[in-house]
Amino acid sequence: MQITKKLTQENISKRILWVFGIYWVLTLTAFAIGYFLLPEGVFRGSPVVVLGNLVAQHQEFWPVFLRIVFFNLGLVLLVGAALNIQRVRGFPTGYVFIFVQGFMSGIIAGTNSFVSQVISPYTLDGWLVALRIGHLEFLGYTCIIASTINIGLQNYDSWLPWKAKAQRIKTWKEIRFTRQEVMGMIIGVIILLIAGYNETILFGGL
Repeated sequence: MQITKKLTQENISKRILWVFGIYWVLTLTAFAIGYFLLPEGVFRGSPVVVLGNLVAQHQEFWPVFLRIVFFNLGLVLLVGAALNIQRVRGFPTGYVFIFVQGFMSGIIAGTNSFVSQVISPYTLDGWLVALRIGHLEFLGYTCIIASTINIGLQNYDSWLPWKAKAQRIKTWKEIRFTRQEVMGMIIGVIILLIAGYNETILFGGL
């Protein structure tokens, strides 16, 4: 598939731009669906929203900051990057995490389903806050996941579990990262630190 080639190309910068571009399309589409078609607050109280609210409780700066950063790093490594161990028809499944999260973030914002309301997502200020925190976090996720597609060990020939047959791509010992991918992971972590700081200032306080 052409899109798979775009998302697995050697140039890490173009790889990240393609993934983040698709993320943005999904986010904006989901926002429109939530805003125009669904009732406001319909997802308020859902596990994803509640979990995010627990992470960003109002406390001292360092406890909040560290909790946010470890939550984000744990999420992207244990779910996003770990999914890259498998591919389906050459497509790294870690990208599914980014695309699903992009759609869900758009739906949550479009329906204004946030548990902790600081600024309305329907205002320019709300979008600016989202850019400094949520979307910045997802850019960090994208950098890390796009930089770890080379951990793919198995490739399945179908998305349907009962039809899929696995083919081994490599072993753990054969995993290698390029210099660009290492830099991509480092940049991703730095972005998550910046986003965590922004979120701590807004929700946690000093």
